[in-house]
Amino acid sequence: MAQELQYTSDKNKGIERARGSDHRLNVSSRQDSRSYYNSRDESQTFSLTWDDPSSEAGDYIAYWKNTDTTGKVLVIGTVELNCFSNAGHFVICRVSGTAASGTTATPFCNNQSSPKTAQATAMESAGTAITGLSCVGKFDTVLVSSDGHEEINLKDRVRIGQDQAIAIQFQSGTTSRTTGTIHGYYE
Repeated sequence: MAQELQYTSDKNKGIERARGSDHRLNVSSRQDSRSYYNSRDESQTFSLTWDDPSSEAGDYIAYWKNTDTTGKVLVIGTVELNCFSNAGHFVICRVSGTAASGTTATPFCNNQSSPKTAQATAMESAGTAITGLSCVGKFDTVLVSSDGHEEINLKDRVRIGQDQAIAIQFQSGTTSRTTGTIHGYYE
């Protein structure tokens, strides 16, 4: 005889039922990361990449602003940084101001079976630094060696609200090509 359990959904507050047999409830646990479920279930996981052939000290090289108006927060999971030819010091910060001069970028939806568009304004410095920004708080600071790669795992702790933005600044170092990716999701 099947067993049935009723519970209230934490998403839509409706009554849901789970059934099992042999005195067991057939359930699965959520052991994967939150970004996995946001990608699979909501198509709200995105990657923002940049490739700047000539980052100079003080340049803002990547910018991602949360423009969602439904209350969703942009959660930053990891940031990957690459530096070619010369070492560089990077700062991951929350910024204020109006981004200008860079190249418009589009966060790429990681769920390509059901892609959505990120509610964002994003830019990269593809040869022209992003201007108009001021760092109002630093999340992390990283030194990347010449021809090096660093992955900063922020463990979903950085949360960017509506009309707030995150940026990557090449704070110091000799002019170098930099590339990287910001991985984030909306919830």
